[in-house]
This record gives sequence, structure tokens and C-alpha cells, in this order.
Amino acid sequence: MNIGKKDVLWGYISLLLVQGINVILLPVIVRYLNFAELGVWYTFTSLYGLAMLIDFGFQTIITRNISYLWSGAQSIKSIGFEVVGDIDKKINLPYFIKVLSAVRFIYTSMGGIIFILFITAGTWYMVNINDGEISMQTMLISWLFYMLSIVLNISFSYWNSVLKGIGAIKVYNQILIATKSTQLVLSIVFLILNLGLIGVSLAYFVSVIVNRILQSIAYYNYSKETKKTKRKLKITYDKEILKNLLPNTLRTGSLSISNYLIINFPIILSSYFLSLKVSGQFGFINQIVTLIIMLSNSYYNTYLAKLNYLRVKNKYDELIQLFKKAILTSSIFNIIAFTLFILLGNWALRIIGADYRLLSLIPLLIIIIYRFLYNIQILFTNFLSTKNLIPHHKSFLISAIITILIQIVLLKFIDNRLIYLLLPLLLL
Repeated sequence: MNIGKKDVLWGYISLLLVQGINVILLPVIVRYLNFAELGVWYTFTSLYGLAMLIDFGFQTIITRNISYLWSGAQSIKSIGFEVVGDIDKKINLPYFIKVLSAVRFIYTSMGGIIFILFITAGTWYMVNINDGEISMQTMLISWLFYMLSIVLNISFSYWNSVLKGIGAIKVYNQILIATKSTQLVLSIVFLILNLGLIGVSLAYFVSVIVNRILQSIAYYNYSKETKKTKRKLKITYDKEILKNLLPNTLRTGSLSISNYLIINFPIILSSYFLSLKVSGQFGFINQIVTLIIMLSNSYYNTYLAKLNYLRVKNKYDELIQLFKKAILTSSIFNIIAFTLFILLGNWALRIIGADYRLLSLIPLLIIIIYRFLYNIQILFTNFLSTKNLIPHHKSFLISAIITILIQIVLLKFIDNRLIYLLLPLLLL
């Protein structure tokens, strides 16, 4: 599997745009959106994270198994993996097509379920959190575009797994850059045209369509093998494939739920127990921290398919060395970036003309420390998962649920202050 420095570079560039879209847009957003609208936008993004829980770890599982098949494995297993001793062993294309067809069925079903849930319960939630801070018409139209974006994203998100699984990392990241550039340009144009929150949501909707079209084209043109699958991929229910994917999907899914509860759900709690203004401020900080962490993990994520490949090929010395290098790269990047963020964050906000500042030092440090430590846990978890074994899912989920319960109790019965939302996260 040919993954090199160019793939890493494209990974950094794409992540900068993917995770930093709101940061890049900040000067324009500050001018055209008020705090309440910003809070709604971050609530949208948190609901997207909630919707992605229906994936329940399938993307990770599918990426890993696609890597196995692309490396010469002749079948997928519910537990463990097939070691391929022959370095030149070719892909079993009929079985590969069979797996992809089953995967398409899974994600089409997910998209349909999310549409039903969000057009009903999601709309009810958006109506109820609006206490008159913004126009109800503006909120609902914005929600409609964002909701449709979520449905499309989920229905076709199998392309993410497939492209990463076959090692098309550079192409995958180039498409992300094109997608987010589309969102960036359209968002600025629509905001300047005074479309406000509706414009930002519409821009995201268009970018999702662009992304899915480009990913499909990229896959079919990637290699001779992928070209042979054109017009052969169906939407097929396959009991055998699902049976092999399900066990570790449930385990990985519990990790996905844990991640959401720890990273995204606090913003929803903030918008419910505190205010859209506080939610917007907290969401902004969370966005910056997520950007830094995702950039720090770019090296690791770029080589994740190769980690799976080395595991299948039984090259354990090379596997361990690559993992150690990835962990060290991520940690050093985070320490430097978080230090600069604390020291220069408010200065940068003044430069771009924002009329608000970062959280005070204590809440800011709590957010940074808990996200840094949690990220280290996730990287080790992902490495263990290259064995197709996930023994630690229960402890992650139990810890996350306990944390959320403590947050709700503190906010409801003690005091609805931001510090009571953050302290349980640090204890985790």
C-alpha cells in the first residue's frame, strides 16, 4: 500500500479546511451573525454528531475490512483477521463487490431513519430551544437545509470508508479540500448577500452534493479494479456480510457514542440549560480545540490504512515503529498548538474584529486538558482496533454515561453555570 509524505501533506491541508471552516469564516460570521445565530449553528453541528451515532462504528469497521480485502484477504471475519503471507496476492473482486453492495444497503437504510427522526423530533427540538432570540422562520428554513445535508451525508458516507480503505488518501483529501472550498466561498457570498444563517446552511447543503459526486467519480477512476466494479455495485441486503460486520460494529459503536457524549453532547446541554449565547461561545472554543486535535492526528490517520496493512502482512516491527512515531507527532503538535492558542487567542480575536473573547483561563484549561488526554486514549484505542478486536468499549461507554449524568444533575439541581458543565469532563 503506497502511502507517503504527500498523503500526509494533503491530510493536513484538508483537515485545516474541514475542521477550521468556522474559524476561517469567523470574520464574516462575526459581522453577519449574532451570538444567538452562532449558537444555533453550533447546535446544528452537534445534532449532526448525534445523527452520526447511527453509523455506530460502521465507517471504522468498513475502512478496516476494505483495507484487509484490498491487501489480498479473501473474506472478512467477525473477530480477528486473515493473515496474507503472499505479498503479491490480489483482491477477490467478486467478493469485494458483494461487500460494497451490502455496505450501500446499510447506509441507505441509515439515511432513511435519520430523515424520519430529524423531520419530527429534530424539528421539535429546534422549535423548543428558540425563545425568541432569532426568527422562527429563519431557524426552520436553516434547519431544513442542514437536515437534508445530514441525510445525504449519512446515506453516501460509505465512500469515505471505501476511499480510505483502498489507500486513496491523497484523492480523498483533495476532494475534501474542493468540498470545503465550495462551502467557504458560498458561505461568504451568501452572508454578504444578507442570507444570514440560512445562507450558511444552504452553502453546506451544496458542498455535500459536490462532495458525494466527486467521491463517486474518484473511486471508479482510481484503478483497474475499481473500474471493473462500475455498474456492478447494488443496494443489497446480505445476511452473511452483516453477520461478519456486526460484532465489532457494536463495540466500535459504543466507542462512537462515548466520543459524542464527551465531545459534542455538552454543547447541546449548554444550549438547553444555559443559553444560545453561552452555547455559541463554548462551541467556538470546542471548534478550535477540535481543529488542533484533528491536525495533530493527521499523520496518524493518514497511515491508519497502512497500519491495517502491516497487521495483515504480519510486519509487527514496522507496525510498532510507525505507531510510536504517530503518537509522538500528535503529542508534540498538540502541546505547541494549545500553548499558542492560550497565549495568542484573544489577540487573534481582536485582530479579526470579534467583539468577544475566549473563556477565562480556568474553563479554557479544563477543556484543553480533558480533550488532550481523551485524544491519547482514542489513538491507542484505534491502534488496538487494527487487530479487529475491541476489548475496551464497555469502560469508555460507562465512563461517558456517568459523566453526562453528573453534568445534568449539577446543571439542574446545583447551578446552571458553565463550570458545572466542564468539571465532570475533567474528572473523566
